[in-house]
Amino acid sequence: MSLKLAGNSMLLTSGSRGRATLLTAAAFVITLWLILRSNVIETAPWPTSTSSNAPVLISTSSSNAGDKNKSSDHAPAQNTKEPCAGFPDTSDILLIMKTGATEAYDKLPIHFMTTVQCVKDVILFSDMEMQMGKYHLIDSLDGIADSVKHDDEAFLLYDKLKEVERLGEDPRPLKEGYSGWNLDKYKFLPMMKKTWEYRQDAKWYFFVEADTGMNWDNIMTFLKKLDSSKSMYIGSPTYLDIEFAHGGTGYIISGAAMKKAVGDHPDIQEKYDETVHGFCCGDRMIAKVLLDEQIKLTKAWPMLNGEKPFTVPFNDKNWCAPILTMHHMTAQEVSQVWNFQQERKAQGNYVGSFYASATEDPLLWMDIYNHFVHNALQPTREDWSNLSNDMTYTPDPERDFHGKKWNELTDMERASAESPENCKKLCESDAECIQWEHHDKECKTGRSIKLGGTKKAVDNSRWVSGWRFDKIGEFRAKMGNCTGGPEWKWTTPDNWFR
Repeated sequence: MSLKLAGNSMLLTSGSRGRATLLTAAAFVITLWLILRSNVIETAPWPTSTSSNAPVLISTSSSNAGDKNKSSDHAPAQNTKEPCAGFPDTSDILLIMKTGATEAYDKLPIHFMTTVQCVKDVILFSDMEMQMGKYHLIDSLDGIADSVKHDDEAFLLYDKLKEVERLGEDPRPLKEGYSGWNLDKYKFLPMMKKTWEYRQDAKWYFFVEADTGMNWDNIMTFLKKLDSSKSMYIGSPTYLDIEFAHGGTGYIISGAAMKKAVGDHPDIQEKYDETVHGFCCGDRMIAKVLLDEQIKLTKAWPMLNGEKPFTVPFNDKNWCAPILTMHHMTAQEVSQVWNFQQERKAQGNYVGSFYASATEDPLLWMDIYNHFVHNALQPTREDWSNLSNDMTYTPDPERDFHGKKWNELTDMERASAESPENCKKLCESDAECIQWEHHDKECKTGRSIKLGGTKKAVDNSRWVSGWRFDKIGEFRAKMGNCTGGPEWKWTTPDNWFR
């Protein structure tokens, strides 16, 4: 029996009986395939399985019976066909996203596939002009004076990027051997100036970085509570010699403040460029520019937050707070949080909630805990750091232990450094301790809930962490499901008024 291939057909040349049998079978298979094809039902993809030790976001909400926004035990409903359905109107806000050429291909695409695709107006800045699909990245440094470039070795990377751009090469290998951090601080002022030149009628200018996660329902709800005609500079506070908004967490400048700081000073870049070299970072420079115009920081932490789901400390300060931003988000984490938000929408205006819409039912830190964190906690977990850091016990005679020396601590406190078991006992003896971590000759305890992540042994010394479920249960019972409503809190330069 021989086979001959003709295009996509298979012909059998062994006699009429064989040929008839094969044709009958083929007809049956084709008919069955057509029937199945006509009845195909599109379903959302099942979640990807993940290692139990991986410090990544996995939905853990299946056991959260009674919790608001409980996820289905089946494949999550995804609003994938119309990802921007129900997305808030962002016409009055301009999103400004900053990145670097060496990281752009790793960090930007996930934003293009999630939130950024739904934002009405976005402008992207880098240290090299680039085109990524329909998105254009502007070189923020092309207007820097030569005298400034010559005075800082950070611009060696910029010169190399110009060469890479000319040759059409991949900029990512330049991560090795060059520091993008030192160059980054020079982007902030040109970004402000170019942003104003691009659009002058926005009510709000929202500056973020490529590893900033955003919740636009909450962002727009928050901004509707404020007056863009007033000079406002809003962010998560960081303290050096002055108070300034942390850039990676994201900061918001009102249209009135942008006009006052940039529109009324077209020479802003020339005025401040020479001083950037002496500053640690560009976000600190922005605060200086605004402070010179008597515009002080309005603090919006923990809504604008520098942490992410597995590093944030869950406590009564943030449990009922809406999430506007998170920082240091990987592409996978951005995707998973976006999918969770889509799932909430697709389930029909937040099934199980007493709210009716995204405006009334903002995504809270409580929701992140219930969905991603709670079921990953264990009484004891090896090769894991849960980032406990409120109290540290290690045999160091020179160290200050909250006003005491090592030999002044109790026997139990000193013994806690000897083993995970002793560290756990110390935590269980403390009414405020909710978790603990032991490594080598060090015990750390924590009074907030943190998930943390994998930490492999070094020189046969393992990280071991644990959580107290009795204290976690007490905390969750005390906080409830935030039925008192979301805590929209911010601090003006003068007073606390929410």
